[in-house]
Amino acid sequence: MFGTYNDIFDIAPRMTTEYSWIWYQLTPLVWIGQMMADAVEQQDSGKTLSTDAAYNILSDQRRRYAIHHLKQSNTAVSVQDLAEQVAAWENEKPIEQLNSQERKRVYISLYQSHLSTLDEEGIIRYDKENGLVELTDAADDLDIYFQVVAANDIPWSIFYIGLTIAFSALVGLTYAGVGILERSQLIIVTIGMLVTYTATGIVQTIQRNRMELGDSGPPPGLQ
Repeated sequence: MFGTYNDIFDIAPRMTTEYSWIWYQLTPLVWIGQMMADAVEQQDSGKTLSTDAAYNILSDQRRRYAIHHLKQSNTAVSVQDLAEQVAAWENEKPIEQLNSQERKRVYISLYQSHLSTLDEEGIIRYDKENGLVELTDAADDLDIYFQVVAANDIPWSIFYIGLTIAFSALVGLTYAGVGILERSQLIIVTIGMLVTYTATGIVQTIQRNRMELGDSGPPPGLQ
């Protein structure tokens, strides 16, 4: 509807005094929406991995575990060490308690299938001769496809839409002076809105860092 944040202020002065006031109160909502849209557009412009390929990679648990460990290591890892860590997470036990069959099963799966798939998609560099694996920069493209939502939670995108609708309604009711609400309280509502968005963003950032591939501890789903 509007090209930039400045366009909003170009339009507002042409409104009547009565409507320009509520327009300025709603401006932060429009601004936040513009920032979120720009961020998504910037992310999309940098994608080099197709959506189908990304979801195919992340659909397999062993591939997710392997990527998680490689992100944590941030260096080349031997196939044997990688297989042992994936097997440990898969069986939910320390590496020292794994039996030979558990180690072998994961090692063969990675060696014969998963590592080749990740190598073909450019996610890893797989040195078969030396038995070493390391991530490439393309692995960062997977982050935007990986979102863990707990069973009783809703996606953050839906939450922000609901929050925006709720605050828009509150601003409208306050401007109209419905019930105990008065137009003079608009500034309080606006401050409350900004504080809520800020606090929500902080909570989302903390939660997201706990559920990303490559964070500390076990992979998402085992935490």
